[in-house]
Amino acid sequence: MDDLSELPESNDPDREGIVILEDDGKERIWDNPANVKRLLKIFFILCGIFFILDFIFFISHKHSVFPFDGWFGFFSVYGFVSCSLIVIIAKKLRKFLMRSEDYYDK
Repeated sequence: MDDLSELPESNDPDREGIVILEDDGKERIWDNPANVKRLLKIFFILCGIFFILDFIFFISHKHSVFPFDGWFGFFSVYGFVSCSLIVIIAKKLRKFLMRSEDYYDK
């Protein structure tokens, strides 16, 4: 179905407001797998740089407010655990806060 005129007309209310966009044929930046690999390479290089900087800061900076914030990699682990907990809690809250699809139609 290359021609959009071949698409069947539908009176289905679920399809109301759906707009089918034509492909303009332009290649976007993330369509090329080489660009995705380049982005991942930059991402992992930055992770390595930040890891080295964290290690240098850990060696040179001995002042800490709490005993545990002086541990090597504490803030990285803290950030990862915090973000993971936010996602897990949000998934649980969704069961209580989610409304049906026709909530506003009622």
